[in-house]
Amino acid sequence: MNPLFRPLLTQSFKSTGVYLLLIALILAISATTALKFSNEQIQNAVALQAAEMLAGDLVLSDNKPIAPRWEAAADELALKQSHVTVFSSMAHTGDEFVMVNVKAIDQAFPLRGELRVAPQPAAAIQPGEVWVSQRAMELLKIQVGDTLNIADGAFQVTASIEHDSNQELGFSGFSPTVIIAQQDVARTNAIQVGSRINYRLLMAGTPQHTRQFEQDFKQYQESLPKTQEVDGQNISEPDGLRLRNASEGNTRLMRPIANLDTFLQLANILTILLCGIAIALTSQRYVQQNQDHIALMRCIGATKKQILGAYLTLLAVVLLLAMLLGSAVGITLGYGLLQLMLQLIPHLQLQFSAVEMLLGPLPIAMLTSAVVLLGFILPSLWQLLNTPPIRVIRQQEKSVQSMLWMLLTGTLSLMLFSVVLTENIVLTLWVMGAIILLCSVLYAVVWSFLKLIRNLKSGISAYVRTPYQTAFQITALALGLSLITVLAVLRTDLLDRWQQQLPEGTPNQFVYGLPPFDMPEFQTQLEQLGWHSTPLYPNVRGRLVAKNDQPFAEALIQHNNSLRRELNLTQAERFPADNLIVAGQEQFSQVGQVSVEANTAQELGIEIGDTLTFSLPEGLLQAKVINLRSVEWESFSPNFFFIFSPQTMDENAGSYLGSFYVPEQDRPALVQLIQQFSNTVFIDVSLILEEIKRIVNVLVQIITILAVLVAVSGILVLIACLNLLMDERKREVALLRSFGSSKQKLKRMMSLEIGLIGGIAGVVACLFAEVISAIASYRMELAIQPHWEIWLILPVVMTLLCALIGRYRLSYLSDIPPLQSLREMNQ
Repeated sequence: MNPLFRPLLTQSFKSTGVYLLLIALILAISATTALKFSNEQIQNAVALQAAEMLAGDLVLSDNKPIAPRWEAAADELALKQSHVTVFSSMAHTGDEFVMVNVKAIDQAFPLRGELRVAPQPAAAIQPGEVWVSQRAMELLKIQVGDTLNIADGAFQVTASIEHDSNQELGFSGFSPTVIIAQQDVARTNAIQVGSRINYRLLMAGTPQHTRQFEQDFKQYQESLPKTQEVDGQNISEPDGLRLRNASEGNTRLMRPIANLDTFLQLANILTILLCGIAIALTSQRYVQQNQDHIALMRCIGATKKQILGAYLTLLAVVLLLAMLLGSAVGITLGYGLLQLMLQLIPHLQLQFSAVEMLLGPLPIAMLTSAVVLLGFILPSLWQLLNTPPIRVIRQQEKSVQSMLWMLLTGTLSLMLFSVVLTENIVLTLWVMGAIILLCSVLYAVVWSFLKLIRNLKSGISAYVRTPYQTAFQITALALGLSLITVLAVLRTDLLDRWQQQLPEGTPNQFVYGLPPFDMPEFQTQLEQLGWHSTPLYPNVRGRLVAKNDQPFAEALIQHNNSLRRELNLTQAERFPADNLIVAGQEQFSQVGQVSVEANTAQELGIEIGDTLTFSLPEGLLQAKVINLRSVEWESFSPNFFFIFSPQTMDENAGSYLGSFYVPEQDRPALVQLIQQFSNTVFIDVSLILEEIKRIVNVLVQIITILAVLVAVSGILVLIACLNLLMDERKREVALLRSFGSSKQKLKRMMSLEIGLIGGIAGVVACLFAEVISAIASYRMELAIQPHWEIWLILPVVMTLLCALIGRYRLSYLSDIPPLQSLREMNQ
């Protein structure tokens, strides 16, 4: 055994530096392990929340019965299956007639989520029974126990539907609904030649198996013929077969979930950075405390190889202890975090698995923590090995070159750590790149500012002794503080965004299929009832077939769904209120013009001035592109990919659609309106609103918990940074005390100096927080905005906090003999 190891081990564990280094490593392992494990569980749980809208992990739909080959493919992958058939039909009781959405289900439905009815039946729905939604019961004026006719079939109402699954396919899933058994479809005699039917195969299984099914389906689609000739034009072959997963469900639900995923990854990056900073600061403190011991070893003849071996062995012991303790703390923290989430968010389906944690996040956290430690400690070790024996009798400042090497290797290890844990290279590079650039610029600014103060030779100059070192401490302190602030700022931005998505008076009713001859009377009725509504838009179905008289390329048709299906087309004098013109003229100027949604234009290579050809029921239609629009698809107002100038299309060739808001107290009047316009489909969008509110409420609580966890990591950084500030001033306080300085003067000096550092760090932290939050907001498609409140709070709070810490953390030195104080400098 290395003869230097035992005395080095004894000496190291007598000082506080090695304990703080150990705590930093334990935090790095435990916090990142628990956070990554919790993130994975949260993502899975929220994905299950989204899957409830599908009633499965995957939904294969077609306008004809699903081919047996897909059932066989699902069987091979051990996917659970359920068959659902959806069609529209007239339901009547003799006196009341209502067009309803009929859903025929089997015994396995739903595969995800739940179908709640009242009263709760002992078994699944039986042949001859029908379950009816509350809207349908109000319109048909029926109760449980009555008889309801659906087309030619008579059924007994045995329950009312409280909550239904499989509502992902547009607004139609929220229209008046009745549920029957799958074997009763033929009994209704409602399916005839030309009927519009949707056959669905629901599937659920492990993520690996569902991804395999998606890949097999994609390969099948790529093998299909892509175009056919119609009226002299090559257009895409209509194919009703479509596969959806939870992420392709209702976009209003998936956008908040996508934001949560980015927030989780950002929380990972910030936690990693905080832990890395803590390791960097504690390792530097450890180096400072051991310089005298290394110099002494060099004086008695110890070689660099012996010293290096002893320190590497010591680091291995420290790392092993950190791994053992970090693993225990990480598993406990992960379990506690999940239990806390289950208590606060009972909707989540979370499962704790110690084995899964041991085989997944924990080994990664251990390995990458070791890499970060070496990245920050190796340059410091090199500095120790080159400590001259004269260090025993003469104090020397730290090497700037060593400091730069430590920052370079430490930053590289942190970036590696971040990429491995988040698996998001783009976000990691954005955040890390911005932080590195900002730290470099602000370090230079702070260093120049402090050097200027020192050169002024004024009263305040006495508080700035080593500008480059103080600037480093301010930058580190500001970075740690800003990373804590970022999540709090982003949490507020996300809440504001989600609240803006659902403002008071958001339309909760959607109407489509309104005949042209009923449109004037319908508008009059809405005005008389005082219900706020969007404009009613004519809706004509058509297909985009060519650009500038040239058909679209087969590769483009293959990858763009808007070229393979009919689109909802409209014409209007004004664009919807939430549409913004991003290029081109503001308004239409003549017949034969069209406005295109900006993303669709980019995907299809459409530019202003192009002539587009559409296939409509009455023939081909050409229109010139005059502008591009951004569309807020998450709003509850009608939106369109293509809007034509007035009189370009025949409005009587289609129907009208729109949305309006009905106060809760006016529900009875809504029933009368629906009965008055019995040929029109009314959809209760309030069900979608409730789903969004439920999901958003879950996400808000998750974000709050994660922000607290990251803040805990940041507290250690602040403690480590403040400890460095305190250590460097202990010797000076002891020397001044030995020369007779009064206690009050020492306290005042420490308060002013540390308070000044804290105030500058608070200002720098605000700038850090604004830049990092702007990057994250851009990635989450949030509006970038300043946060004036942090500029008012952080500098003041940090000045007062640091001044108090400086006053009371060092005041105890004034109460002990100066000789004893000097002896404690290296403890």
